[in-house]
Amino acid sequence: MKMTAPNVDKLYECGSALSTARDFSKFEAEYKTILSGVKGDNNTKKLSSQFISRFFSKYPSLANDALDAILDLCEDDDVDIRKQAIKDLPALCREMKEFLPKIADVLSQLLQTEDKGEIVVIQNSLMILFRRDAKGTLIGLFSQVRNGGDVVRDRALKFLHLKIKTDGADLISSKDTESVLLQEVKLSMEECTADEFHMFMNMLGATSLPKTISGQSMIVELIAHSCQLDKDVFEAADEEAVDRLIHCFTAALPYFSVGLMALHSILLRKMFSLAIFSHLLIFAASFIGLLSESRSLRV
Repeated sequence: MKMTAPNVDKLYECGSALSTARDFSKFEAEYKTILSGVKGDNNTKKLSSQFISRFFSKYPSLANDALDAILDLCEDDDVDIRKQAIKDLPALCREMKEFLPKIADVLSQLLQTEDKGEIVVIQNSLMILFRRDAKGTLIGLFSQVRNGGDVVRDRALKFLHLKIKTDGADLISSKDTESVLLQEVKLSMEECTADEFHMFMNMLGATSLPKTISGQSMIVELIAHSCQLDKDVFEAADEEAVDRLIHCFTAALPYFSVGLMALHSILLRKMFSLAIFSHLLIFAASFIGLLSESRSLRV
């Protein structure tokens, strides 16, 4: 028999019972009633969203059902219901952090909305997740950078770029998080545009990686991978390949400290020879200037 959707009064009754409960296992039926509230009227849906998130961690066996219920509200026709559900999503992983990457992924998908107010709510929820677990949030966001549609990819990447550029020191504050960011950028650079490439470089530049030789080395290796210097064949007649080399070469120059020169001498010679071979004389001249500067520092 199909369950009739509860009304607001019934949800308040269930919520009150759970608020005073000591043994939550005795009130599973009440939580299931709250889950069914997503099929009610607009006010019932909003209240259901709040109660689902508030008591989510108390019923791990119903976690997937609860997540599905609140995700249904994120796709509701009423924008106010969607906003309420989006606000409540971060609470689901306050204690159950294993859900955080998935929730970050879902929030990233929701960025396709054309409602500006809704986008603000989505971004605020993403920032709550970012401050709670930056690694999981990066994984969720970058999933849509690689796999989302054009609109979602663009908005997720611009959100990441802005937040890491302005708050990178706080958000990317550990070596583990830097490693996740580096890996996610590497996975996302295969088919990136020139503008996206520069956004990726700005993200890495906002971390502590450029401040150490090892960090500079990792960035240079990433750039070399992006311009496919690990391949033996370079087609100088391929305009796209030449353009990619230009951007990669330019991006790499700031990270060639004196200490890095010796560490990546083979890579540097290859970049330099390709620059000349491709008639990129401006970049070759920049490289010569850098070499001259490094020699003067050693004198």
